[in-house]
Amino acid sequence: MLVTRVLLLYSVCSTRTKAEPKGTRLDLESYFDALDELDAEERIVGGSNVPSDEYVPYQVSMQYFTRNQYRHFCGGSIVSPTRVLTAAHCVYEQNPERLTVVAGIRDLRDETGQRSEVKDYVIHENYEQFVSSDIAMVFIEPPLNLDGQRSERLFFNDSSIVGGNQEVSLTGWGSVHHFGSFPLARFPTVLQKLPYTTITNDECKQRMRGVSDTEVCALERFGKGACNGDSGGPLVMQDGGKIKQVGIVSYGTALCASSNPDVYTRVSMFHDWIAQHSA
Repeated sequence: MLVTRVLLLYSVCSTRTKAEPKGTRLDLESYFDALDELDAEERIVGGSNVPSDEYVPYQVSMQYFTRNQYRHFCGGSIVSPTRVLTAAHCVYEQNPERLTVVAGIRDLRDETGQRSEVKDYVIHENYEQFVSSDIAMVFIEPPLNLDGQRSERLFFNDSSIVGGNQEVSLTGWGSVHHFGSFPLARFPTVLQKLPYTTITNDECKQRMRGVSDTEVCALERFGKGACNGDSGGPLVMQDGGKIKQVGIVSYGTALCASSNPDVYTRVSMFHDWIAQHSA
């Protein structure tokens, strides 16, 4: 059965599908209105807390200023002290002055992380036409101190050959409930981690509409997977003794962690674009 796709930010903001216009600005104020009605709970659906003595040093929380505080809305990965990679749909037409990036934390309540302001961002030039170009580079100041323990840059997989049955790992602060839409969404404060497995694009196309070569898919058994709020975060794998980013959380189905794949922007297909905007 082919399934219509939904961007993995917030169903309360948008349930855009491939057939609908791209480039719709996300209504983050509506998201936070709904979130305030929830009781925060403890995971990515089916994931587990990152241990208290560990950090995921390449992971950042992208936060939006509302109600006199900054609040998490998307993930991202560190490219350099002044660059962060995320999904285009996270930042499209958002005011940079209301955005910030926090690095070096596992718990969103931790005030010891590094906070940098978003000065600007660039989204991929094809994003408004193709959701498969769901990638953006965020420019931040002051520069992050990449100490290699709590904060460090992430290497990128520069080969397009990431096929099926590859062991990968996802991290994020997205909803821990299968129904990522409000009012059933539940969001953790502690960073979640989920090991799972890629599938081939051919298999993915049998389950999801419109999957392209610029995307990579992953699938775990029912009850595990990315959900709303994980958008923009990194999908990584071990390669040659290093952790390398394979994908950026992009979209899935309205029912998170179902029997259908999660779809990621395939970073290897945007290697030149990333290099261009990393300088």
